Amino acid sequence: MKTKLLGLLSLLLLASPVAFANDVYITQSGASLDLDIVQDGQNNKVGNSTTDAVLSGASMKFSVTQTGSSNVLQADVVGDNIDVDVDVTGSTNDIVINCDASASKSCDNTDIDIDITDSGQGGVGDGNDVDIDIATTASSDDSDVTLSLTGDTNTANIDIDGDSAPVSVTSTGSTNTFNIDVDGDGDSAGHSVTLNHTGSSGVFDVTVSGNYDSIVDVTTSGAGADVDITISD
Repeated sequence: MKTKLLGLLSLLLLASPVAFANDVYITQSGASLDLDIVQDGQNNKVGNSTTDAVLSGASMKFSVTQTGSSNVLQADVVGDNIDVDVDVTGSTNDIVINCDASASKSCDNTDIDIDITDSGQGGVGDGNDVDIDIATTASSDDSDVTLSLTGDTNTANIDIDGDSAPVSVTSTGSTNTFNIDVDGDGDSAGHSVTLNHTGSSGVFDVTVSGNYDSIVDVTTSGAGADVDITISD
């Protein structure tokens, strides 16, 4: 099923009276969703702090492209075989993706790919805040998170519970902070965290726990890096 903004969804599209604002709130349930959202302008929103976009169902594809400053994406996705692709160009972005597995709902085979880039207009691409949580109340198998950031003063928090959960972060810019916590079943080839950072004054806190198979690969280029890595079996 291929669904655009005005498709077979329970979807409310609100045009704010403020110029350049695009607000989208979604509640969806059902398998095989393929949803693409494209927003261009200031103050783009897909969900917010009080009304998340809620997508539930197996074999889901969810793609969001936002261009402009002060973008907000806050979405809850639940189901097996989920593919989330987010592309953002602009500054002061707030991105929250949750896939909260429970006893009755799974988040197995969850792939999240987020790219945030500088528009090339001088400082545009800074001040990004990213939170990714997968299976915080129950474990999830075969999750994969890829995050690419270009800009300064970025903060990313990634929390994954489950086995076979590789995390890859690539960042270019100064004064960036990354907190990565992967907790779950190791062995064989269960845990893998790769962090590549270019820029000064980076703060990196990586925690990996589980039974064996913990692999952490950190490459940083720039002055003033503060790196803490904790691995426990």
